[in-house]
Amino acid sequence: MENGGMILASDKNLLNMAFSSLDDKDKYETVLTGLCAKVIDGDISSAKEGLVDPIRLIEEMNSSRILAGPRSIISLVDATAMASDARIMAKSLSLAIKNGAISNYGTLQNTINPIPRTSNFTPFGGNKQANIERLQSLPAVPDDDRAAEISQAVTFATVVGSCVAINVFGGFFGLDDVTPWTNLILGIMITTVVVDNFFDVIVMGGSAVAKMNEDKLPDSAKNINAPKKEEMPLGLGTGSMTGTIVRGLTRLLSVNTERDCQCEAASVFAAYSLGLPCFAFQPNALEGAALVVESIKSEPDNIAVEGKLDNLASDVGILKVLIWLMAPVAMEISKYPQLISSDPREALGFLQRLNEKSQSIQSDELRDALPADDTQANEYLRWALAEADLLLRNDRKLVENLSEALAGGAATVGDCVAILEYW
Repeated sequence: MENGGMILASDKNLLNMAFSSLDDKDKYETVLTGLCAKVIDGDISSAKEGLVDPIRLIEEMNSSRILAGPRSIISLVDATAMASDARIMAKSLSLAIKNGAISNYGTLQNTINPIPRTSNFTPFGGNKQANIERLQSLPAVPDDDRAAEISQAVTFATVVGSCVAINVFGGFFGLDDVTPWTNLILGIMITTVVVDNFFDVIVMGGSAVAKMNEDKLPDSAKNINAPKKEEMPLGLGTGSMTGTIVRGLTRLLSVNTERDCQCEAASVFAAYSLGLPCFAFQPNALEGAALVVESIKSEPDNIAVEGKLDNLASDVGILKVLIWLMAPVAMEISKYPQLISSDPREALGFLQRLNEKSQSIQSDELRDALPADDTQANEYLRWALAEADLLLRNDRKLVENLSEALAGGAATVGDCVAILEYW
């Protein structure tokens, strides 16, 4: 026991000697990283209480003018993310900004172009003719009726699967007389879907083959022209009949991690650059509405770990959150013809939730910041989508780097901040 005690004492002395040899910056870095690691490795329910010491320590670093390094800030952000609380994240980020460790948070919020006034309704953008013309020229927000798409795709797959099953196993159950009908149904369904959605490809392919073998065709066949899409019955060839089925099958069968990560990167980039203390990889209406309502409160409940939020119950604040919600949509439509990973309905749901909340909490400032009717809400959504697209295009390379990091599967919120700060 005596030898064991001597070894322990020796190890303790060695630890003290090693720690004492560090300068103040390295000491603070080591302790802050260790305190944050305890929060990250601990229970989520106790994350808020566990952040008291890390926040107090970085406040002490600020008062001593000791600059925090990337390693400790990454740990602090990851530990703060465990609490899933916007006020705590705002506190940590504001302290990191004051420390000088981060400098890009919220730097692009002044680049937002406010929506112009187009009617008696008076948004915050003024009456600049160029902005009004831009608003009027913006395309509509993409439709997303994924429930109908999936239900029709499932119905189609069920019918096709049933027909195939009868053709394969019908003989064992005396259903041979049914197979001609199942073959007919299969033929009609598959042919209709192929012709309706791939009409142009079929026509172009047929024309190319006919041109290559023109000398072998009889004279009567040379004068035959391919039918035009507009002349097809029931709108066949335009995708209007079965396009929903194809989109639904694409949605059900598509698994694209790169696509998901691109949308997640757009979301994180938009939130960080616009100064929104919420880094959900998949933004949703509920979180956005909760952030706005929480920001109306003037003071935090627990000043030890919670910070003050910028009031988002304003025209500018609403637009910032809308841009955040629309960023994944802007990213996806810039690269793909169909929305799968993102959902434009979240932005409209955000406005609807806030409208309901403004009545329940009786907030005049929130009510005044919201669109007055559906037409103005549509203008807000179109403008937010355009601003999100512009935001992402201006920093395309940075967003791509963020997407690649997320695709690796191990990137945390702190790692994302490191990329956004060019560490």
